[in-house]
Amino acid sequence: MERFWPSGNRRVILPLIAVAALGAHAYAKDPRIEEQLNSSPPEIPLKYALGEKAFDKAMRSGKYYYVGNTKCRLCHRKFFLGRKKDPHDYAMKSLKEGGYEENPKCLPCHSTGYGVPNGFKSMKETPRLANVQCEGCHGPGNRHVKIARKTKKGGGFLAGADNPKVLKRMCESCHTKRWNRSYTDFHAAYKKYRNADPNKKKKIKTAGK
Repeated sequence: MERFWPSGNRRVILPLIAVAALGAHAYAKDPRIEEQLNSSPPEIPLKYALGEKAFDKAMRSGKYYYVGNTKCRLCHRKFFLGRKKDPHDYAMKSLKEGGYEENPKCLPCHSTGYGVPNGFKSMKETPRLANVQCEGCHGPGNRHVKIARKTKKGGGFLAGADNPKVLKRMCESCHTKRWNRSYTDFHAAYKKYRNADPNKKKKIKTAGK
């Protein structure tokens, strides 16, 4: 699968936003869909971000599993509500519209943890992990929840904000050249997601107000 890491004003990537915006008719005719279906299955985002050795070690440890974003809501309510307005939270809808909700070449980037032990398997088995939730970017959150309960601090993620290199590679794993749309500056888009609601438009102050 071709990777693309942009800089400056080169065109970049936001497949989930682009695809979510397409209707079923347009989605079915999108030539990129055919390219995706005819290509090799994409690498598991978490595996791509960590590297095979670190990924295998983490998975063999048995220390990591997905908890679902309802756990995130308990401490990060503003972020939880903000992400509910974000296209990532509707990633599975676009697959359903095209009839690809069970396709392994699409699910890694439209669900949370597909291909990872205890991650998304299917809408029938694990509907709570559909779409790209918090753990879809940060990896399994059980250790983070445990640490937060004990110390009231962050940490515990395999792709946390404390490791931006890995976190950005999580984005890169799905935001590839094939699905390059919407943003002209990846780094600016990445920075926006540090906000509770990354799509909220800022009010412009005018003179006298």
